[in-house]
Amino acid sequence: MSKELFLQIIKSVILVAIAYTVYRISYALIFKSIQGFGKEFRMKNTVKLILGTITALISLMVLLNIWRISLLPYLTAFGVTGFVIGLAFQEPLSNLMSGILVLLTGKLKEGDVIEIDGTSGTVEIVNYNHTVLRTFDGKSVIIPNKQVWNTKVTNYWPGPVRRLSMKISVSYDSDLSKVLEILQKCIDEEPLIEKQGVSNSVVFSGFGDSSINFEVLFWVKRENYFDALNAFSRRIKREFDQQAITIPFPQIDVHMRGR
Repeated sequence: MSKELFLQIIKSVILVAIAYTVYRISYALIFKSIQGFGKEFRMKNTVKLILGTITALISLMVLLNIWRISLLPYLTAFGVTGFVIGLAFQEPLSNLMSGILVLLTGKLKEGDVIEIDGTSGTVEIVNYNHTVLRTFDGKSVIIPNKQVWNTKVTNYWPGPVRRLSMKISVSYDSDLSKVLEILQKCIDEEPLIEKQGVSNSVVFSGFGDSSINFEVLFWVKRENYFDALNAFSRRIKREFDQQAITIPFPQIDVHMRGR
């Protein structure tokens, strides 16, 4: 082995080690900076992907310089067949460009609970070519980024709180003033329902066939979603039972005509 070849190998190994160290340090600095501002770091995998790509590209350029490799002849040769290859890779390239746009615009973030073209779930990672969703029943769904960019995306939790709706029915012989008072009391006393900066309300929704219907609108934090629903429903049922308010079941009156 010649001395020049040995030096090139040593330089390459050192370059890889430095690149990996810079990548790890950069990620750690970003993570600590975001924590320092008191914010949740929700794009761990995406940041790793972007940092890894930038580090790899810079390292590749330096590595080519170490080995004195010029890409010009390869780029010239590629220009001859580039048109044909471009047609063959049109769809992957489209997904790549869409993925870059999704990353740059922040259309999706890790941890977002979204719906894309009828598929609902939590964003696990936004790659350059596709986005990975984890559905609520544990399935992993890979969606091409072209579809992500061009399709309407519904974000179920754009903020820390979300308004929920619960339909409540009472019998026709109920005292409606008391019903409204009880429902408002349940809202005010339930600790898992948010009170600051939001408006919770009870709204009359109509006279049904067997009941008078109300809709309770209330706000909860994302982490309390299921606990708040369960606790609030138990509280309403308990209060109704104590105040002798009946939640009716569907009834049909049948009138028989005698001949």
